[in-house]
Amino acid sequence: MPKPWYCMPEENKKKLVELITKHNIPLIEDDVYGELYFGKSRPGSCKYYDTKGLVMHCSSFSKSLTPGYRVGWAIPGKFIEKVKQAKRTQNISCPTLTQAAIAHFLQNGRYEYHLRNMRKALHTQCLRYMQAIIDYFPANTKVSRPQGGFVLWVHLDKKVNDFKLRTEAMKHHISIMPGKIFSASCHYGNCIRIGFGKPWDEDADYGLMMLGKLIRKML
Repeated sequence: MPKPWYCMPEENKKKLVELITKHNIPLIEDDVYGELYFGKSRPGSCKYYDTKGLVMHCSSFSKSLTPGYRVGWAIPGKFIEKVKQAKRTQNISCPTLTQAAIAHFLQNGRYEYHLRNMRKALHTQCLRYMQAIIDYFPANTKVSRPQGGFVLWVHLDKKVNDFKLRTEAMKHHISIMPGKIFSASCHYGNCIRIGFGKPWDEDADYGLMMLGKLIRKML
């Protein structure tokens, strides 16, 4: 099943870093979902294998703790001065109050406790949403089995147009992301992304049931 992202195996991460090191190529590693894993241990990062400072590791609290605070960080390696200069040109100051609040949260050990509960809740929600898709969507629907995060990638029948489906879904106050927007070459036109970050309730159940009906009408 085609999908625009996946969890890269550790051996591949190591080989990737070896390749960029050989050719002196910088790598920006976006790791904002790294803390939201469903397995026993956190997936590794490319930064772990970086010995030359070529990997710019970026992460954030926006996905795991406080979306509205917009607080993140970077480990830029050998590019630290360039990154600092770029930041200075992008904004004059930092949100010090929100940063101080998160720092206090971290210092008191609450972040790890929060993450354990959040990972458990997201995994449960993931399974509930997947089951609803199996129950309500056409039989030839394929759905991803994520190892973390809070989004599902759904591959629909070729007759389904993702943008038309989104337009119809919005009429019922159902929000989905068309698959085509994740492609630079207009692929995934019959795919959609569904978030399961919202706790399971009657509204979520109704939304997926209605979405299944809309999809069947397109076939």
